[in-house]
Amino acid sequence: MTRATGPVLVAAALALFALRFADVDLASFTRDEPQFLAAAREQPRTGHWLAANPLFGNLGRRYGPVAFWFYGATSAVLGDDPRRAILAMGAVLTAAQLALAWGQTRALGQRTVFFAVLSAWIASSPYLFFWSRMAWDLTSLAGALAAVALLALPGPLGLRRAALVGVALAVGLGTHPMVTPLVVAVGLALAWELRATPRRLLATLGVMSAAGVTVLLPYLLYLMRARAVSRAPWRVHSVADVAGLALEAPMIATPWRIDRYFDGSWDAFVAWSGCAPLARASFVLTVAVGAAAVAGLACALRSPADAERRLARVGALVWPGVVIMLVVLGLDGHVHYQFSAAWVPFFGVAALVATLLRRAPRWGRAALAVVALVALLQAGLVVQWMRFLRVHDGTRGPTYGTAVGAQIAATRAACARPEPRIALRNETIQFRYPFEYLARTDPACAGKTVVVCAEAPGPFARPCPPDEPGTRLVRLRYARESGGALRVD
Repeated sequence: MTRATGPVLVAAALALFALRFADVDLASFTRDEPQFLAAAREQPRTGHWLAANPLFGNLGRRYGPVAFWFYGATSAVLGDDPRRAILAMGAVLTAAQLALAWGQTRALGQRTVFFAVLSAWIASSPYLFFWSRMAWDLTSLAGALAAVALLALPGPLGLRRAALVGVALAVGLGTHPMVTPLVVAVGLALAWELRATPRRLLATLGVMSAAGVTVLLPYLLYLMRARAVSRAPWRVHSVADVAGLALEAPMIATPWRIDRYFDGSWDAFVAWSGCAPLARASFVLTVAVGAAAVAGLACALRSPADAERRLARVGALVWPGVVIMLVVLGLDGHVHYQFSAAWVPFFGVAALVATLLRRAPRWGRAALAVVALVALLQAGLVVQWMRFLRVHDGTRGPTYGTAVGAQIAATRAACARPEPRIALRNETIQFRYPFEYLARTDPACAGKTVVVCAEAPGPFARPCPPDEPGTRLVRLRYARESGGALRVD
């Protein structure tokens, strides 16, 4: 029984990760994602690969092109169905998160059961689950997690591993500049670790930088000639704002504020799902995770294991580093800005549990059981979330929106009309971008021109074309009084 416990728990953790790949028709496909895929699919067709993100970010600059390279390759190999791009990105993120759990387990000197519980907790995070089912610029998160997983392996950081860390960091930074705090933290942590051997320090940082610059070279050349446009409004952060930003990293490991992805249907979901106790306790859980992570980092900084100390130094630098970046830049707090520090709460808590297992085994086993219980409860919330979306075909709002499967069905219904030109009048709250992308790529719309329009044009809508021969006006409406189900008539 003792020998079987570890493999059984690992299988259960892998089953939680497998939930990400179930019923991909329920995934979100809203604003940025269809624009990303539309730009990315042109690269293998034209032979011109992007040197920068075609969309401007909140800093008034175009961010890096790595996500577009990924989706361009995905389009060339798997086709243009957005569900395949979602699954491809989900596979990359899941591999990075499993590598993170394995690396942290090795760094902390633990074994199979510990790995299984840590993996299950990562898999159960509602935020990581949601992001793993998006065709978004998530190569930033994958690169950050892969870099940390490489740093977590025990033993000295050789030049080969340093080059791989540089590539992983470049993948993250070449997707979004929010990975900058992690790059700085890794550099400072390695400088401290290798301070007694200057030649080795220079070689390690040199190899890492050279590998990163090689990946980033097209983007760096673009930045040399690019200009910034208007950026997002500057925000002055209060003390309460800074405290809230500091809690965003541990929040990723809990369900706190996940209601932002429910488009006003959170209360209905809580009442329907039976998850009210967990929802009410989510803030307390976040604070507890943050406090435990701080304690775990403090323990790990004094560990005799080199990899454990290395991760603790990086974590202790990057967590406040992200907060400082957001405050200095005057940016609103968006949870995805925490990608650099998303791994820190998992490592901090894991380090605390590992310390207890070494010093007070009974308390350590109890702490590990608590983490397993949190993972189980959060996994239940995720399952209920997907059941809720299945019943409602998504949400009625622009954040999660109508699920991609329902969007595809509505687009195909519109293209089933015999006329060669379809004016699809959008009378929903959904953005026009997913329907435009599907109309260009779905085989059901081949040979047809579909104009997605609205009665009241705005910044995200186009006016409908005049009524003329060969054009069919089709209305895209909600099918029910609530939820994201659509009808086309």
